[in-house]
Amino acid sequence: TLKYALDKGMAPFGNARARCYVWNFPDPVPIHREPLHSPSPEMIKKYPTYDDKPDHYRVFTKYKSEQKLDWHKEFPLILTTGRMVEYMGGGAETRSNKYLAELQPTMYAEVNVETANNYGLRDGDMIWIESPNGGRVKVQTKISSRVDKDTIFLPFHFGGFFMGDSWAGKYPEGTKPYALGEAANVVTNYGYDIVTQMQETKTGLCKMSKA
Repeated sequence: TLKYALDKGMAPFGNARARCYVWNFPDPVPIHREPLHSPSPEMIKKYPTYDDKPDHYRVFTKYKSEQKLDWHKEFPLILTTGRMVEYMGGGAETRSNKYLAELQPTMYAEVNVETANNYGLRDGDMIWIESPNGGRVKVQTKISSRVDKDTIFLPFHFGGFFMGDSWAGKYPEGTKPYALGEAANVVTNYGYDIVTQMQETKTGLCKMSKA
């Protein structure tokens, strides 16, 4: 199959044939580890995380002590963050472009139609999104079918507000962006990859209430 694909000028594809054993990784052969803030107690029991690391590259890093079986009872929704077409990174440059800011002037949370109905929300309502670690952001509801009923999506390009308060006055004169909003990372959950120490900003739990 590989030879046939190469003869046709195509990239080889099919079932992987390589196996690896990374002797200096915590899991030499990769296995699933449930996120620290998981909505599934059953999955946590089946695929627990690592033990805490008191001296992980000179930093105390919590794993098992942070992974609680009952987080989902108070924080029933799954939080994820991501990009928008109009903005880049934290948005400091792109939100200072009046043409891009005109296209996307408001920080928002995408909420499924069914979830919005259950919470009594309408498109454009202001809501609080809160994380288990104490962060909270006040954002606008954007009712959408792009997320499922258990998931809330936040774009990560905004800044200038902090937990409901405007910090617009803290910008030096002439530098305030055209679009301001809450920073999504205020509510992303605690967690770090055990190999790279990358922060866990793509999955977590949250709760939602009308502002």
